Amino acid sequence: MNRLGLLFTAFIIIIISGRAQEASRPSLAAKQSSEPIEIDGVLSEPEWQTAPILDEFLTTVPEEKGKPSARTLVRVLADERFLVIGIDCKDQRPEEIVRFSKLRDADIREEDHVRIVLDSFLDGQSGYILAVNAYAARYDALVSNRGESENDDWDAIWEARVALYDTGWTVEIRLPIQSIYFNKNIDQWGFNVERRIQRNQETIRWANVQRDQFFGQTSRAGLLTNLPNFNYGLGLNVRPSLVGSLNKNGAGAATVSDFETSLDASQRLGPNVLATLTVNTDFAETEVDTRQTNLTRFPLFFPEKRTFFLEGSDIFEFGFGTGNSTVLPFFSRRIGLFQGNLVPIIAGGKINGRIGKTAFGGLGIRTNSFDSGGESYNATNMGVMRVRHNILGESSIGMISTFGDPLGREG
Repeated sequence: MNRLGLLFTAFIIIIISGRAQEASRPSLAAKQSSEPIEIDGVLSEPEWQTAPILDEFLTTVPEEKGKPSARTLVRVLADERFLVIGIDCKDQRPEEIVRFSKLRDADIREEDHVRIVLDSFLDGQSGYILAVNAYAARYDALVSNRGESENDDWDAIWEARVALYDTGWTVEIRLPIQSIYFNKNIDQWGFNVERRIQRNQETIRWANVQRDQFFGQTSRAGLLTNLPNFNYGLGLNVRPSLVGSLNKNGAGAATVSDFETSLDASQRLGPNVLATLTVNTDFAETEVDTRQTNLTRFPLFFPEKRTFFLEGSDIFEFGFGTGNSTVLPFFSRRIGLFQGNLVPIIAGGKINGRIGKTAFGGLGIRTNSFDSGGESYNATNMGVMRVRHNILGESSIGMISTFGDPLGREG
């Protein structure tokens, strides 16, 4: 057989194995229900009793594909506005459940917790992770690069409550469908569940139980089927803000006041396309960076935490999918920063989304002029355009184009 024949045979084997993997994916049917569910951590409503149950878990750690030490039961309810997930974590020794974190986005990996991954486009390229520990501390993240990257600076609107019993602990999660992007033309999503039993150093999963595979690899997740025709409503979100200050330098001195208004607005142009506008942007509510000491000649790398830039940030990622790629033609933290000082953003607009197998995004920003320590920053226009198309199941091709100088230099 010549070289061309060998290449053709290898290609056919890859295609066949990919289809075989697709056919063997386990599935769980969501129960469509319009009855209200109280999110209190207690799975007491009649709807839970009649929903299909997922309980076929295997260990990933310490033994691959071993039998779990405790049973875990998962049920999913769905209506046109919400996805509600109920998980019953059985435990014969509930007094030994490990839990201590209570903050949002805390590192709960060394505690008893459950993690869920959702692939709402069923493309195996991206997704969303929701996690809850036995104290109801919530963690969420954007999944990109086929599960190799997990951005925990992304925060969505969702609820979680936990209840403890003498037979273990239960958790209820309610996710508004407006909090995520999704493909309206499909009735099944990629779905996986993972549980950590910390005292046993044990991790169990429903699907993708191989130890060397990331939990966020949605191409190897199971399927959540029987989903309803979701309704995202008007899809309009408006957030005005007013920031003011009063200063008085001494007795008898005049009081100096200063007030600034800002506006952030977003409009869904469908279930998987979002347009966002920001005017006189205020980042006062943005989480501060972790303090670091730099002993090198290279600048520190701080992750993006500003909501305007975080939404859809996975689309603007560009690299080789290695999880630690140094190819960064676009890094949004450079925008609005000059020599450690904030640069006023006059206005900005963004559109990002997915159509079929193609993800796209466009961003434009206008910054104001600024003086810092005798050095001036010129008013600048900046932007980026990004297109990515999924091919061959777990691969993609794309392009990115940027313009403008975040340092405000002329020329």
